[in-house]
Amino acid sequence: MIKILITVLLFSIEVLLYYKFNRIIAYPARVLLYSYFIYWYYSARKDTLNITDKLFLWSCAILIVSPVPDYIWNSVLGKVIEVVLLMLSQHLIIVIWQKEGAKISFSNKYNSFTKILIPYIIVPLLFFFLVIVPTFQTIPIILSAIYLLQMVYIATLSAFLPFPEKSKWYIALAMGLLIISSGANASRVYVITYTWDYAAVRLTAILFRFFLLIGLLYREKDESSSF
Repeated sequence: MIKILITVLLFSIEVLLYYKFNRIIAYPARVLLYSYFIYWYYSARKDTLNITDKLFLWSCAILIVSPVPDYIWNSVLGKVIEVVLLMLSQHLIIVIWQKEGAKISFSNKYNSFTKILIPYIIVPLLFFFLVIVPTFQTIPIILSAIYLLQMVYIATLSAFLPFPEKSKWYIALAMGLLIISSGANASRVYVITYTWDYAAVRLTAILFRFFLLIGLLYREKDESSSF
């Protein structure tokens, strides 16, 4: 429970600083939050740390520096570099899935349609074509398309992880939040801003990483993961 309280506190501080001042002032709280996730995960796995664990730690570390280019240049270049770093972080998650033995198979057509095709493929594609494409902004459309392909692959591959059901449930929840967070961020950056857009994006992004962390800690049947 104390881990959840610390996460909520750091998120609240980040959002408060953002709306009270600006994103630069809020950045240290963001650093602390992802640093805490790294500490939490490392503390839980340090006795059995393997390559998968190290990849997850690196994927969190990249999130600490990913917004910096946009802070420095605040231009198309800065945004492109930020997206590239974000995709690098998520590519490490793909590698994690592959090393853990995930292999895509659509042998169960019913489960594939209801649990994979609709939430992980159809919904993101509909959002892209109905929301992003009508903006007629070339660079955002190209960036979003590349990001979309990676995101769809991450989510789809995660459905075939050979993990215990409890772990798979947390990871499925994380994938859903990844899709929501990505859509909220794309809308905020490329379509329209709204009062609490930053809070909505950060909340879903943090919850995505939170549940992903928990899911990985539960991936071994004898793994104990206290909150």
